[in-house]
Amino acid sequence: MDKNIIRLSDLAKEITEVFRKNFSMERYWVSAEILGLKINKGHCYLQLGEKDDRSTQPKAEFKAMVWSSNFSMLHHRFVSETGNELQENMEILCKVEVQFHERFGMSLIVHDIDPAYTLGKIAIERKKTVDKLKQERVYFLNKQKELPSVIQNVAVISSADADGFKDFTTKLNENKFGVVFHTKLFPSLMQGDNAPSDIISALNKIKNHSCYPYLHAVVIVRGGGQTSSLSCYNDYLLAYEVANFNLPILTGIGHTADVSVVDEVANLNLITPTAVADFIIQHANSFKEHIDYLRDGIHAYANLCIESEEETVSELMNAISSYVSEKVQDEKSFFDNLARVMKQIITQEIISENSNLSHTKDKIRLFVDSILLKNKNQLLFDHTELKNKTNFVTNREENYLRLAQMKNNMLDPYNILMRGFSYTLYNDQLVFDPKEVPLGAEVETVVFKGRFKSKKTK
Repeated sequence: MDKNIIRLSDLAKEITEVFRKNFSMERYWVSAEILGLKINKGHCYLQLGEKDDRSTQPKAEFKAMVWSSNFSMLHHRFVSETGNELQENMEILCKVEVQFHERFGMSLIVHDIDPAYTLGKIAIERKKTVDKLKQERVYFLNKQKELPSVIQNVAVISSADADGFKDFTTKLNENKFGVVFHTKLFPSLMQGDNAPSDIISALNKIKNHSCYPYLHAVVIVRGGGQTSSLSCYNDYLLAYEVANFNLPILTGIGHTADVSVVDEVANLNLITPTAVADFIIQHANSFKEHIDYLRDGIHAYANLCIESEEETVSELMNAISSYVSEKVQDEKSFFDNLARVMKQIITQEIISENSNLSHTKDKIRLFVDSILLKNKNQLLFDHTELKNKTNFVTNREENYLRLAQMKNNMLDPYNILMRGFSYTLYNDQLVFDPKEVPLGAEVETVVFKGRFKSKKTK
């Protein structure tokens, strides 16, 4: 059987001629996904493809490259307009020239990349992520968590050598109010394709750490770096973990132009690490000012109560003095009258019995002795009764005075808490009626040796 045999190089030349005739100097705008990317000596080597929704294999796949003479300009424009670097799994619209090399085969030479196309794709994916979080009812979960009155124990997710982390801790430690803050670093990558999984891992480590029950909030900060690394903070799984985390999360990722999905679902987005530190410091100082206000109010109320009780005691003392003086005067009048009566009786008896003095002397003496003894007993009785009444009134008023002092001591906030009493705060306000606290809300109870939190269940 005859075979038409040609050399491989001849076949390559024929293919080259076909490409030269049909594709020479022609350029095409092509939409494709970056399946692979490598930069070497300034050249960018791409693997472009189009995925098949019904198969794991791509519909089409080509090698492409951007020469170093063109790559630097194209990449700088792409980053400045999209805020993202070229990376795998990113869809791009590029102007290509089809080229065939006898040794290396067919490839695409990229002459231009349209940032607007990729920006639109990123925005669409970002919106899908936000919509999915809202549909799953987790988008607002972290925002709904109430910040504690003082954010003092903080878990920080950041790179250990990041300037942003250093700025954050320095700002907290050198605050002018003298508040002591405790931070625990959980190191993580803060940019790149592996950053989302690394930050999620840090969040899980926080949950399992021994300091977790004492934490007030989690802070995610990143300093310096390029805004092109923002895309990792639009990752769905990372945003889901942040939104669903049990503690309030504050972000200071450092982007002023764009807000990432993580920023959106976090409890509070403060742009920069320094801004996060400023907020925590001012938040603590506001609580301190509120406590000072309550302390001054309690002090003023206690002084008012003391003044009121002092007036009451003074009125009681005046009343006691008047009562005693009145009773003494009454008893004195009684004894004066009694003495006059006795004198009249004795005088009459002496006159009437003068003639029979010798016979009635003993009788008179007995009678006088009897009268004197009787009145002496009466006098002793009256004296004892007066003394008892005086002691009773004095003891009663002393008891009133002691009760007033005890009441004053009981009003001392320090003693009130020491006896086991407490007060409960909701939204930094005193709770007087359970109806003021909604179901499921978190309240803070202050006792003598500290405070704790609880939730209203019914």
